[in-house]
Amino acid sequence: MKLAKKTCPSSRYRLRSKILAIVVGASALACGIKAATPAGFVELPNQTDYDYRATTVDGVVIGIRELDHEPEAELAFWVAAIEKQLRERRGYALLGTDDVVTAHGLSGKQLRFGYDQGSEPHLYFVTIFIAEGGVFSRSKLFLIEAGGKKELVEQEAAQIDYAITNFRH
Repeated sequence: MKLAKKTCPSSRYRLRSKILAIVVGASALACGIKAATPAGFVELPNQTDYDYRATTVDGVVIGIRELDHEPEAELAFWVAAIEKQLRERRGYALLGTDDVVTAHGLSGKQLRFGYDQGSEPHLYFVTIFIAEGGVFSRSKLFLIEAGGKKELVEQEAAQIDYAITNFRH
């Protein structure tokens, strides 16, 4: 006759802790950016300033940055701060703003700027999203940037919109 092995309460606690660590680790792996590379763009590997970056053969670029949402603030704060930085410190002209929503329901705001590089007009778009944190994650700020020579950005507008609409975190 076999005797049932008694489990010590502390070993059950350790087992639960290990299971929780595995679940948390798996959910952390599932987090992050899920970018949709548009047709005509190719993803650039090994980027240091961006979590994702893609370009066309003509140099229109899309970049995505994931930042800790610190200090936590409303979307309007980040829109005003980015606008102020680009207008006052970099000399960009604000051409317009739009509310945007991804296919997965994340709401944000897009700022569209113009600037001249030498005698060549350029466009630069910044789309800002805030993803609220959960039990095991912190709130995140996502910046999707797109830019290049004005005529080329205008030609790639549908592809840029595709990347923004299909962004997931």
